[in-house]
Amino acid sequence: MRGAPLDDDLTRWEFWWEFGKDPYLRLRDAVDAGRRAVSPEDALLNPRFHDRRRAIERPTEADLQRVADSLARTLQQAADRDTVSACLVALGKIGRDGRDWKLFDSVVPFLARNDQEQRETAALALGIAARGDDESLTLLADLARDADAARRLSGQTAVNERTRAFAAFGLGLQLRELRRPAAAFRTVTGLRALVADRALGWNLRVAAIEALGLFPGDWDGVAPHALRQGIVDELGAFYLAAAGPGEQLVQAHVPPMLGRLLALDDPATARWQQVFATDLARDLDGAVAADPRGKSSPHIAQSCALALGSLCQPWDGDDSADAATCELLWRVHRQHRDQQTRSFALLALARIGGTRVRDRMLAGLPQASAAIELPWYAIALGVWSARRLESGLATGAAVDIDRGVADALRAAFRAARTPAAIGSLGLALGLMQDVESGAAVRSALVQNAHRDDLAGYLALGLGLMGDHDATGEVRALVRASVRRPQVLQQGVRTLGLLGDFTVVDELCQQLQHPEPSLLRLSAVAAALGQIGDRRSLEPLLAMLDDERLTPLTRAFAAVALGTVCDPAPLPWNAAYATTTNYRAATETLTDGAAGILDIL
Repeated sequence: MRGAPLDDDLTRWEFWWEFGKDPYLRLRDAVDAGRRAVSPEDALLNPRFHDRRRAIERPTEADLQRVADSLARTLQQAADRDTVSACLVALGKIGRDGRDWKLFDSVVPFLARNDQEQRETAALALGIAARGDDESLTLLADLARDADAARRLSGQTAVNERTRAFAAFGLGLQLRELRRPAAAFRTVTGLRALVADRALGWNLRVAAIEALGLFPGDWDGVAPHALRQGIVDELGAFYLAAAGPGEQLVQAHVPPMLGRLLALDDPATARWQQVFATDLARDLDGAVAADPRGKSSPHIAQSCALALGSLCQPWDGDDSADAATCELLWRVHRQHRDQQTRSFALLALARIGGTRVRDRMLAGLPQASAAIELPWYAIALGVWSARRLESGLATGAAVDIDRGVADALRAAFRAARTPAAIGSLGLALGLMQDVESGAAVRSALVQNAHRDDLAGYLALGLGLMGDHDATGEVRALVRASVRRPQVLQQGVRTLGLLGDFTVVDELCQQLQHPEPSLLRLSAVAAALGQIGDRRSLEPLLAMLDDERLTPLTRAFAAVALGTVCDPAPLPWNAAYATTTNYRAATETLTDGAAGILDIL
């Protein structure tokens, strides 16, 4: 299923959050951590636990098979585009065959449909399944390169660029899970050839670059090392080639992918850190015209800043290994002419971490403009704090909240007046798990519960900090948000973070609302999937089979079923969403409605 188109200011912090939120929320992990039902004794002693006694139950093997069978049957019978697309993606998420049907055989016929959305979704579904079977890998590779076999299968004289791009994105999802050297070699070789072919369109080459960026970073050995090095060399050569402004939109996808592929101790990391720093400095100093490679696109600068956030060691002082590059990022944040590059540079520093980053951001926070800069400072301090806590967990060291950062964010929160500042600061306090600020954020939520642009972010802040006293307020927000899809979805995420799963029945009822709305159904289906309670399967299956319901309602029942049964801890497209420069978007990546980042 596709989302609703958006038309808004992409420089806002909310867009970065919506694309990059999943690694910070890790909602499935939070739900699983709260699966143990609260004991009657706890509920008696502490009334706020009373309605949390219903523990989440994950789908069983029998549930998964039953749902897959139902989706496959509906797929064969459906006549409308929405239901077909929803069933294809849902079957991909579950990724299994039935007793008398195969996933591959059920999906392939839709490649020949006289409907572009169905063709490209069928290709993508094989990627989402990520089963690593030769049959799917071969077909996706044939589709991506417009091979004769793919043309015959799709019933066309040629496979169009959108379908080829979706097949390439699907190959990336397969590649991420592959651990077979021969299959990985064939996949990587095919994708590298697409990157090198200048005659191809932007959509396809961007898809191939992004797909190569998903090569598994945790795969060790001689073969994966050689494959990874080959990818780095191919992408690097493409990035360094001279190109005009249009081609630079494609090249802009390379730096974040190299940032993802290269480990800090990789011998090639220093070289690419220097390349991206040089391009940023040249752009900053106004010397782009003298650059023989002609890197004049703002997307290049944005991507270089993002990549450096992955390629630098923490900045603790002047003697830090990457102090010069970090100092450059700070200059870029303060002086660059492109607002998005300035914001991405600040986030890059937050991801790098270190005490010098903390001190610079704390010094800049009071002077930041409330409308534009302050929200980015808030979210950057939240990211800095979250990564600091994550590092402590990784090493087993106890890490306390940084009191200086907490005090600064609390003071800024008390003084904030604009919705963007209030929302980002509330979310930042959540990211740093400052539960002591819970009362202030709860109060702001009550006062701003009517604000669609604010209430959901305040709720998420409360969920991230684990403020269980906020459960009642968030429940009230969810129940009042039937016609407010974004707030509804954010509120349900918050209840999942807080371990309150009592809204499942209400959400199933809302999915059958007599006045179906794309935005509402999308939010409810996503919310049900985020919680992942098997007890939602029965009403959802009944909706899927009920031909009296509107096709849109049945389609979103399929969306919810696929997400509830998805075994992955993060959404399938999070791997692309959290690494890409979304400002250099192509239509098949994201256009707010029909790109891979827009599909539920």
